Amino acid sequence: MKKVLKILISGLILTVMILMNPVSALALQNDQTDTVGDKGQTRVETSEFRAVWFSFKDWQKYLKGKNEQEFKAAFSSVCENSQKQGLNTIIVHVRSHNDAAYPSSCYPWSDEMTGGNPGYDPLLIITDTAHAYGLKVHAWINPYGYRNGSYSGDQSLATKDNIISGIKEILDKYPVDGIHFDDYFPPLGASVHNDLLKQVCATVRGYGKVFGVSPQGNIDNNIASGADIYTWMSSNEYMDYICPQIYWSDIYGKNGDVTMYSDRLSSWISLNKAKVDMYIGLAAYRVGENSKSDLGWSRKNDNLSTQITKLRNSGCQGYILFSYSSIVSPACQEEMQSVRNVNNQQ
Repeated sequence: MKKVLKILISGLILTVMILMNPVSALALQNDQTDTVGDKGQTRVETSEFRAVWFSFKDWQKYLKGKNEQEFKAAFSSVCENSQKQGLNTIIVHVRSHNDAAYPSSCYPWSDEMTGGNPGYDPLLIITDTAHAYGLKVHAWINPYGYRNGSYSGDQSLATKDNIISGIKEILDKYPVDGIHFDDYFPPLGASVHNDLLKQVCATVRGYGKVFGVSPQGNIDNNIASGADIYTWMSSNEYMDYICPQIYWSDIYGKNGDVTMYSDRLSSWISLNKAKVDMYIGLAAYRVGENSKSDLGWSRKNDNLSTQITKLRNSGCQGYILFSYSSIVSPACQEEMQSVRNVNNQQ
């Protein structure tokens, strides 16, 4: 009886939210469904977004070159490990270098991720397996195939029309829960990127999914590269969530007296005029790093858990850890135990 009452109340709340703000309601609905799958252990459900980036380099380490059965087994392990860390979403690279990790009519097979046509459909296995473990999948795209100052592969594929056609292809063929852009924006001008994001957002919402972007954590660098974060966060037309990569500790600087993470977290929140859902990108890859400019990673073993507590206290709706290979590495296990501890306290 209590369970039925809870469902009825949740439905009433969602209906009211849809009437008041359909965009936020859609994002919340996507965050709260399918949290426990048939292969997963029963977990306490949460609307907080807890995710990990699975990059093309993770593909190379764990998935590339495998036959279909080996691929299924390897990605099942990825899902199981992610679930054990208390995560509910995997952000999986599917287009990284003007290519595709699935059979596509818009892009060639990926040399980086699959090594060409593997003879099966990796993305179908990824979505089916992740959902069986109660995990959501956001298809991670580098829309222009641009990184380190140059385009990858065939630059003629990096047009707005082809990018949107490629996104529609994914949404038509696969049950992904969202589309995710990273932080690589070529110097085309802010208006070009703004127009793309607005059209992508409308397209993705038309399929009942969510769209998010993960810009650099350095605000000035974004503006210099044409990533117009001021405009993106002044309206709900551009994305359903934004995830700045705040990859610094609070023991920053030569003397360790700069609270860089907290300062940049505060700056991002102050820019969010439209109250777009904000997740924070956290640097699991920096755990244990001996840096002369950012001392916190070598001095403390609870950086990530402390940062999660601070983003929660600041009103953010979740976090994404970079990257999968980092969170399962031996060097990161003490930090990840602290993360599990703060999650269990909720």
